[in-house]
Amino acid sequence: MTESSKKFIVMSVWTAIIFFALRCWIGWSDLSTAISEKKFFECGYSLFGFAGESVGFTALFMAGFNKWWWKWKPLNWLAGGMPVLAKRYKGKIRFHWEDKDQERDSEIGIVQTFLHVNVKLGTSESSSNSVTASIKEDNGSKLLIYTYLNTPRAELQNRSAIHYGTAMLNIDDPKHITGNYYTTRLSRGSMDLDAEKSER
Repeated sequence: MTESSKKFIVMSVWTAIIFFALRCWIGWSDLSTAISEKKFFECGYSLFGFAGESVGFTALFMAGFNKWWWKWKPLNWLAGGMPVLAKRYKGKIRFHWEDKDQERDSEIGIVQTFLHVNVKLGTSESSSNSVTASIKEDNGSKLLIYTYLNTPRAELQNRSAIHYGTAMLNIDDPKHITGNYYTTRLSRGSMDLDAEKSER
């Protein structure tokens, strides 16, 4: 289970408790009347209904939190300060292949919720999609770590086969991400990317 999943579960539990407490406070006059009149079945039925309402509100709230609200500063702080990545980055990939150093312009698209990250990368020769991706903290730095499947253009696959890879990008500054990658075809390189100006 990822750290973000653990945080999400803890926040869901506390949100349900808070909603339940608020619902009991709103309906306290009815509850106190039922208790004073020893109508315990009626009291229990009301509490059961309050619990159901709280679970429903929590599900709606956490769905919105996962998709949008975690990016808001107060909620982001409560959720552990997960970096909010830009939707698009542009930059360079530098690598050694076919006995020479090479460089490619590249573009990355990121779809991010609180629980999930998807990374798509494209160059003039190939495109890749993440298979798994997560944000982790290591020695005080935030890292985007993902494995991907890279698919070169059909006419290039005789010299550049479809392959898997792993990338580790430092995202301490979400406007500028940099790091290294390694592939199953025994190549490796570095990535240096900046968020598009419209998203800074």
